[in-house]
Amino acid sequence: MKKRIVAVLLCASMAMSMTVGCGNTAKTTDTKAKTETTSTADAEKEKAEQNAASAKAKTEANVDTATAEEVQEFMNDTDEKTVLVDSRAQESYAGWALEGAKNGGHLKNSVLFSERWLDCEYTGSAPRTAYLERAMEAQNITKDSDIIVYDYDGEHAKDVASYFVEQGIKDVSIYQANDMIDAGTDLESYTNYDRFLPSETVKSISDVKTGKESELSEDAKAVVGDNLDKVLLVDVGWGNAKQSSYFSAGHVPGAVHINTDSYERPRVYVPEKRSDYAKEWRLISLEEFRDSLCPQYGITKDSIVILTGTGTAPQGRLAFMLRSLGVKVYAMSGTLVAWNYNGYELDTDINTLVIPESVDSFGSDTIENPDEILWMDDIKAILSGEKEGQVADNRGEDEWNGEYSGYSYHDLAGHLDGAVWCLQGDEENGTYFYNVDNTPRTQTELKDYMESNGVDTSKTVAFYCGDSWGAAMIAYWCQSVDLNNIKEWGNGWIPWSNEGNEFIDHNGKTVHYDKYRDAVLDEDGNDVSDGTNILADEKKE
Repeated sequence: MKKRIVAVLLCASMAMSMTVGCGNTAKTTDTKAKTETTSTADAEKEKAEQNAASAKAKTEANVDTATAEEVQEFMNDTDEKTVLVDSRAQESYAGWALEGAKNGGHLKNSVLFSERWLDCEYTGSAPRTAYLERAMEAQNITKDSDIIVYDYDGEHAKDVASYFVEQGIKDVSIYQANDMIDAGTDLESYTNYDRFLPSETVKSISDVKTGKESELSEDAKAVVGDNLDKVLLVDVGWGNAKQSSYFSAGHVPGAVHINTDSYERPRVYVPEKRSDYAKEWRLISLEEFRDSLCPQYGITKDSIVILTGTGTAPQGRLAFMLRSLGVKVYAMSGTLVAWNYNGYELDTDINTLVIPESVDSFGSDTIENPDEILWMDDIKAILSGEKEGQVADNRGEDEWNGEYSGYSYHDLAGHLDGAVWCLQGDEENGTYFYNVDNTPRTQTELKDYMESNGVDTSKTVAFYCGDSWGAAMIAYWCQSVDLNNIKEWGNGWIPWSNEGNEFIDHNGKTVHYDKYRDAVLDEDGNDVSDGTNILADEKKE
């Protein structure tokens, strides 16, 4: 999905440059353009500030304190109107023991509404409240509900309860559940909670690797043991260190930067296509990744890799490549949002660029887990009925409908016949697969959302988008909450359509691309190119 964003920015830049006039009218035109541009920029800035604004209640609500007996009743209650809410970080809810707790996980029958969501760093196009309202609606937190909000430290629950009261919910009480959590009373957690590593643990590892501390925290020791020398902190994102957010936003100290282009090499796979639309960003083969990229960055079969960075999709994309090789890999939970929320410093000093220490080889010539990522043959087998499963398209509605290819460098528009549409997100509502702090939604929320869109989570489901960045995020986030049938299709729409496979265009016709005629043909071989199912020579802006 990254290139679509880049394309939008480029188009905006081009549009601004076109407002500059010439001749005698240049000054007037330029002044008007600058005024309009400034006005637009100010409006966008104001909207961004409104979207990111803290949602914490203006005053702390005066609510009752629940009893242990009442909490136990809620834990065993099947009444939809009684809701037990965990206000801690998603990492605690999922299974990590944080804040000094003896156990990780959440109280049975509880839902998640983290206090962190109210005022964490947020830069999305949708309002913060879109995420908060969705979490409430999906988990039956309504004005008619009887709610108990719990935490561990006695502080988080107050903020969440106050927010609920401000939303018009009357029956709200709070409970400090430290004794229950420490005792392990009816706690539940996800088996795959350790797909993500809390920022607190990463901070300890970073501090020791950069010499700020001499010893790891107990939590960090539990993760890496005595193998700190095998740990590689990675900041992953598109662009080299100077182009990416490595220095601009900053990176976890001690992290080496890996450009996504290093394992999604921009190459021409269908040379017969017009040059404007020939380049693709496909994943390189697992063998090339193992034998070339991994040694370059010092990654071996025994490495422990911790992925960090500003983006969710790059973490998922690289994580599945590494998992395919059997490498122990974690993604830092909440991207950099949780890191910043905890007040940890990021490194922005260009003089501290971390240079990778290469090794001679990965240390193995096998692909240990070849089914981590699904490939073109798997998709064809699912669509033909040879393999049980589904293919799910997570692109935007205009892309699904075949009205737009989604990418400035791709000219074919449509979707796979037999796929189901399950939208990843949009500008008005944000992303449906994670919370406002970039952590995964609960298993119940994700399962309900996907099944409401026709996805059968009991079967293997291959998600795809243009080049499957978003699909990788969806799969990794879903698997972290034990929805293990959700998979990433490593190729996606662009390779599928470029290689001449059939698809459904905006007219509902079954068509395919013929690379020699550079045209879209119907099932009878007729040229049905119309400027939408395949762009004309002039690119669609």
